[in-house]
Amino acid sequence: MFRILSIDGGGIKGAFAASALATLEKDLDCRVADHFDLITGTSTGGIIALGLGLGLSAQEILQFYIDKGPAIFPGTSLVQRLSGKVKQFILGPKHSHQVLRDALEQVFQQRRFGESSCRLVIPTYNAIGGCIFIMKTAHHERFRYDIDAPAVDVALATSAAPTYFAAARFPQHDYASYVDGGVWANCPVLVGVTEALAFLGQKLDDLDVLSIGATTAPFSIAEHADSSAMDWNVGLVDLMFEAQVQTTLAQAGLMLPGRLHRLNAVVKDGTFSLDDSRPERIKQLVVLGRNEAVKKQNLEPIRQRFLNGQKAAPFVPVVALKAV
Repeated sequence: MFRILSIDGGGIKGAFAASALATLEKDLDCRVADHFDLITGTSTGGIIALGLGLGLSAQEILQFYIDKGPAIFPGTSLVQRLSGKVKQFILGPKHSHQVLRDALEQVFQQRRFGESSCRLVIPTYNAIGGCIFIMKTAHHERFRYDIDAPAVDVALATSAAPTYFAAARFPQHDYASYVDGGVWANCPVLVGVTEALAFLGQKLDDLDVLSIGATTAPFSIAEHADSSAMDWNVGLVDLMFEAQVQTTLAQAGLMLPGRLHRLNAVVKDGTFSLDDSRPERIKQLVVLGRNEAVKKQNLEPIRQRFLNGQKAAPFVPVVALKAV
């Protein structure tokens, strides 16, 4: 089987996905990245995918969320949260890209995207061209334009959620800037499936996909039936991301009967948000991720189908990195 790992977007809620993967690595005594032929991740999932590809353990990635989350998404008191919302609604992006960049640089340092040991596809959106865009490693002769970019720039490009962060400039692509891939692929399962079929010569029946979520909360729009844009506020962003996830999973489930495993947790509405980095919230996400990973309905199929000791064939890039 050609195995694909897909990781959802969700801001600080990526701590859930990182915790689940860290638990699996520890329990099954393996490296997740060694067992997948392709990894795709959007936004915070893209950061996790990059970390796995560049050789970080899932535990190291989880520690990044625990240690750096409160600095990336500051403002944990009630007054700070309210002032942050006012800024987000009226003045501009709620958080600083520079803080996120500084945190990512401490983890990825000067590593380049093309140094990944596995195939990566990272969704983003071209803010100037007004079109979808996917950052890709050199797993096809056409894919040579992103690989020399710093991994930090790729991470910023996929995680610039509208109203939370400004569009991310991308020096490797002259004058380009990008926003969060979650605007069209918050759950990138079909991005990975399409890549495998269209560019890697795989057959649909040979694909097996593990999809990791970032928690889901029931979301009703009844109260917004007659709302203005101001009344919707960030709820519109949440709706856009969540509806996309539901659509993708429904379509992928029809395409991959019995070959799509979803690890996620349903939580009470309002429990978590993209940028609620209060220590107690992060701890809850960590516990939830661990609990979901060890449930029999998750652990057994993952042990049998994905992290089963049968490593993926080594990834050999088609195009070499430029000399530094």
